[in-house]
Amino acid sequence: METSFEKLETGTWYARVIRHETDDIPGQTLLIEDREYFFAEDDPSLFFKEGSWVRVIINEQGGHELHLLQDARIPLTASGDSLRWRRPGQMPSRMNLLKKRHQLLLETRKWFDQNSFLETETPLIVRGPSPEAHFSLMQVHGESQQNSGFLEQQPAFLITSPEFQMKRMLVGGFEKIFQICRCFRNSETGPLHHPEFTMLEWYRAHATLEELMDDVSQLCRHLSGKIPGFNYNTDEPWPRLKVRDLFEEKLGIPLTGMEAPKELLNKAMDCGMNSALEDLVHFQMSSEELNYESVFFRLWDQIEPELGKKCPVWVCEWPMPLASLARPLPDSPGFADRAECYANGIELANGFGELTDPEEQLRRFENDLQQRKKASRTTVPLDQRFLESLQEGMPPSSGMALGLDRLLLWLTGVKNIQQVLSFSWDEV
Repeated sequence: METSFEKLETGTWYARVIRHETDDIPGQTLLIEDREYFFAEDDPSLFFKEGSWVRVIINEQGGHELHLLQDARIPLTASGDSLRWRRPGQMPSRMNLLKKRHQLLLETRKWFDQNSFLETETPLIVRGPSPEAHFSLMQVHGESQQNSGFLEQQPAFLITSPEFQMKRMLVGGFEKIFQICRCFRNSETGPLHHPEFTMLEWYRAHATLEELMDDVSQLCRHLSGKIPGFNYNTDEPWPRLKVRDLFEEKLGIPLTGMEAPKELLNKAMDCGMNSALEDLVHFQMSSEELNYESVFFRLWDQIEPELGKKCPVWVCEWPMPLASLARPLPDSPGFADRAECYANGIELANGFGELTDPEEQLRRFENDLQQRKKASRTTVPLDQRFLESLQEGMPPSSGMALGLDRLLLWLTGVKNIQQVLSFSWDEV
């Protein structure tokens, strides 16, 4: 805590009184931006109620004046807005982190502009969302009493990603596009998740996935020094690992990429992974609903926390059951052209060498709907316009999605995503 106003520059400042001091030297502590300053004062008329707004004028001789601007009607509380973003003793303050977030957005847009990308804006409300079974979607409802509003005429959903519409733009001839937008996933909460989050997504026509992986590292090097406190000066390439190599090395499990769920479960049990899979073994015995994702990600949880501890790493060539919208790798049967970036055990980005085959895409969507049904999730309409667009011919392309909230966690060393948001869901 600052001991006086001496370090404030000449000029006018605005402060909130956060507490009175009665021990030793009487005075009051003021909060200016996100720093505390103590003002010793014997004049009772200059003691203002806690929570009050005051104007502080610092003259060229270092003298100061205090003027009351607004009394507080209620006492300061830790859960109130007065201290929500600049809680005393919390460093870095949430206000400071939001300033870094602002800089992150500015510099990210600058990098894409310098690299000749076009910024796009696509709808947040769509008729055909991603049907992948692990997504818990947010459906949008209107309030029209006559069922005449467009939201009443057919189901509508908030996007989990702007992917489908951006790919339609690739079909239309756009070659390098990016977007920063809000995305929504209903079931994701915790220190690394929030149901509403900010996604950076970009696509390059006629580019390989490796080129987009390079984009990520180049963007981070551009941000180095631009975001206060973040310095990443190394030109060393980020390691590129393969999923099957990690499974073999860390768990002793050989992957072919084409295992049925039961086969993968049995392989894992044979390698001593019983404790991680105990409930799934019971599930298998009592039901036929076992799915590949459930088994795989129980095992992946044993690997993920240690990824990218020294520097970010890429994990490439994912099993085909986890291909999502990635193309199969012709030289690695059973595996897809998919890569994820990890730093400090956190997934930052997810990219695909994009699937352009409309028949295969429809087959995957239909399988997703079957998996949604098995998981007792609501069925959703498929994005027919996206599927029709693929029929027109999408150029060979690659795409990348990067969570900007998580990127800011890594850049600042903060552990909870709430600290880099203006408001979390439970604060609205």
